Order: sequence, then C-alpha cells, then structure tokens
Amino acid sequence: MPYIFRSPIRYLDDVSIRMRSRANLRLISPGMRNSALAWIGHPLTVIATVLLLLNDHLFKSLWPGLVTGKLSDVAGLIVAPPLLNLFIRRPRVSVLLTGAAFTLVKTTSIGAALASEAWTLAWGPSQVLADPTDLMALPALYAAWWTWNHPAARAARLARAAIVIPVTVLAVAATGQTEVFRPYSAYAVDVADGMIVVATRGGWSMGPPRTGFASSDGGNSWVSWDAPMPPLPRTSACVPDQPDRCYRIVPTRLKVEELRNGQWVTAWEIPPSGQDRLARVYAPKLPEDAEVVASLGIAIQKLSGGYVVVVANGADGIALRDISGIWHRLGWAEKGFDSSRAVLLTEPGRYEDSVPMTALLAGLAAGLVALGCGVRRLGFAVPALSLWVGVWLFYSGLNTPILFNPFAVLFASVLVPIGAYGVIVSAVRGGTRLRVWAIGAATAAVAYYAIMMPFYAWSAGWLKYYSLASGLSIALGIAAGSAGVLAVIKLKGPPTGLS
Repeated sequence: MPYIFRSPIRYLDDVSIRMRSRANLRLISPGMRNSALAWIGHPLTVIATVLLLLNDHLFKSLWPGLVTGKLSDVAGLIVAPPLLNLFIRRPRVSVLLTGAAFTLVKTTSIGAALASEAWTLAWGPSQVLADPTDLMALPALYAAWWTWNHPAARAARLARAAIVIPVTVLAVAATGQTEVFRPYSAYAVDVADGMIVVATRGGWSMGPPRTGFASSDGGNSWVSWDAPMPPLPRTSACVPDQPDRCYRIVPTRLKVEELRNGQWVTAWEIPPSGQDRLARVYAPKLPEDAEVVASLGIAIQKLSGGYVVVVANGADGIALRDISGIWHRLGWAEKGFDSSRAVLLTEPGRYEDSVPMTALLAGLAAGLVALGCGVRRLGFAVPALSLWVGVWLFYSGLNTPILFNPFAVLFASVLVPIGAYGVIVSAVRGGTRLRVWAIGAATAAVAYYAIMMPFYAWSAGWLKYYSLASGLSIALGIAAGSAGVLAVIKLKGPPTGLS
C-alpha cells in the first residue's frame, strides 16, 4: 500500500473529528439512553403528555365516549414509565411496574380503591373505576419502551418548548366554555305587595339569570322581579274575603280544580295527550336539563271588579283565569308572558332527534342480518359488524353539541369502507343470489320506515301518546326484520352463484 503523506495539521484535524464523533456517540447513545431526563423529554413522551392533558381537560367534556376514554389510558401508559423512572432509575422495572399496576387497578376493586385514594391525596376527591376493557391499551407500553431505546437529540429542549403548548391551549379552553340553554320554567306563584309574582328559572348559562316576573294588572303586562320567593310553591289558594271560593292544582297534571258547593270540580285542564305533546316540545338535548310540564304552583290576585288566578305550569309557562272567568295559556315572552306565545296543541309533535338515527341503525342491522342468513358464511359477521359500528360512529360523531367528534368520524371513515368491502366480498364468495341482495336491501328500507311511521303518526296527532308511538315502532321494526329473515330462509336450495 503506497504511503500517503498527511500534514500534521490535517492529521490533528482528523483526530479532532474522530474524537468529536465519539463524544457525540457517547452523548447520544449511552448518555441519552441512560438519562431519565432524556426519556421523559423524548418528543413522543411530550406528545403523549400534551394529548393526556388535552384529552382529560377538554376532549372528554366535548366528545365523551369510548375513544376519548381509552385515549387517556394509551397516553398515560406512554407517560407513566419515564415518570416512574425518575425515581427508581430502572427502565425495565418502570415499564413492568406500570403494566402490573394498571392491570391491578383495571381488574380488581381493591386496586381501583387504592388508586382512588392515591389520586384523592394528590389531586383532591377522585374516583377510579375498574374496567377490564381498558387493558386493550397495554400495547402502549411498547411505545414507552421504544422511546427509551431510541433517544432523540435535543429532547430536553423540545420538551421545554412544547410544555408551553398545553398550558396555552388549556388556558384558552377554560375561557371558551360552551353556552348551554336550559328550558325556562315557571315553578311558583305568589302575591307580594298587591302584585302577582311568578318565579322562573332557566335560560342561557352565560346570560343573566331569570328570577321572576310580576304583574299588577291581572297579567296584561309584566315587569322583572327579583325579590325572594317562598321556599315551597303553593298548591292551593282561596279568593281573599271568600274562603269558600278556592282553587287547587292537580299534581303531575296541567289541571286546576275549583271548590263549588263543597265539591272539587275541574276548572281548567289540558288533556293528558296534549300534556304529553307539550312535554315533547320542551324536551331538552340533555336529560338532566329537563323541566316538567305540569302545574306546580297557584296564587290568586284580588282586583277591583274581581280576581285573577295564575298557575305556574313549569316549562309551558303559566295559565291565567282573567276577571271574566276565562282561562288562557300564556307562553314565554321577552318581558314576561304572552298568550300569543303559547304553543298550540294542534302543532306537529316533535320527537327526539335520536329517533331517525336509531331507525337507520336498526334498519341497517335488519338488512345485514337478512343478508347474512343468505350468505351463510361465519366470516360475514365481522365485516357486517364493522360496517354497522362505522355508521353508528359517523352519525354519533356528527350529532354532538360542539361541531363534531373528530375521533368518531375518523374511525368511521376507516370502518365503513372496510366493512362494506368485506360484506360484498364475503357475499360474492358465498355465491349469494341476487334475490337475497334484494331482500336484504328491502328489509333495511322497510324496517326503517316501519320504525318511523308511528312517530310520524304521533307527530300528526293520529296517535295520542308518545309512549304508544315508541312501543309500536319497536314492534313494527321487529316484525319487518323478522319478515326479511324468514323470506331469505324460505329461498330453497344452496347458493349457486350470482344469478
């Protein structure tokens, strides 16, 4: 090998380069790998930390459900081992202890109770529930182990830079709370300073609270009223100076009775079917925000020339008997109550927003079951279930109080095409007849309309009660699905291919 002359300066430069390279290798490989701070500062760990904060403090409140529930477990299993390693300095032990503790908490009541006590001591009153389905997040421990064995340069600096992001986002989210509307409700009536006073509640969560309205002219005009009301609504009242002329409300009903000749007779009422229709009109999006539609309180105001009776009817407003003895329903107005704002009993009834979606899912399930009876392949069940779950996630993801649920829509965009493709492939391989396809499609359509028809009839006033429409829809839906399945089963002979 010929001798190559290198100058002393070039030789020293080469040596310096090799020394720096070895120093960098020592810094990045063993140094970073054995550094607890480098592990917790790894970009993947930082991302999991940010995701954990956002999910627990923002996403779960906006989009509660399966995805956000499991997302916290996945992110927590990535973050917990490096955090634990700060104290014990044993990466393998940290990963194993995290997995063991997570399994204990999620599968035993004792583990859940201990975790609840620990979280209570650290963060205040908390409750951790055992849920074995959370164990599906255990593979996230491999991501934590991978970050230990694959350290990233400048991890600590990235961590310091990224730590500002969740704090900023959470600060903005805390000031951007969603305004919630609760139905107005008239829950009590009283007479104060010669004025009839109706106590109210409800309205927009960020607006001024409604405390009540008062009228001194028998309900023709109203003014705001914020004086305290009696702790309990009055359920009966008598005309001043006429103790034998009394009125009382009937609990749970929109009904008032009057004492005549020593007997209680009906003075005013809304039939139960009409009350049921009104209850659906004021049905809120969340059950906990519901206000009753029933007579809750009553009071009598003495005026020159007669008296007026005012009844608090919950979400429906008030009922008023004027001086001439005629009863009126008064609905909610901007400044009190107005008879022109009362909901007419002849208006179409409003069923729940979830009814069409439930009918669609039930119809799809009926069609898939009918088609599956013709396919006769066990593998058909998996793509059929994937398709159904994907459609459910898509509709539930779009029907949220705030925009949409991105997690549900993302999973749906994957499950729907995969499930549809699997259903088609499985049916083709099974030699499914075209008649089976037609019956399956017809079953889905018929089941959907069979479920919806009772609600259409109730909305139009042909059925009196919402509960009756619900029961009929269930019965008709089952009948339509069963008819489709029987029609497929009655097709004679084994499948011979597409025809």
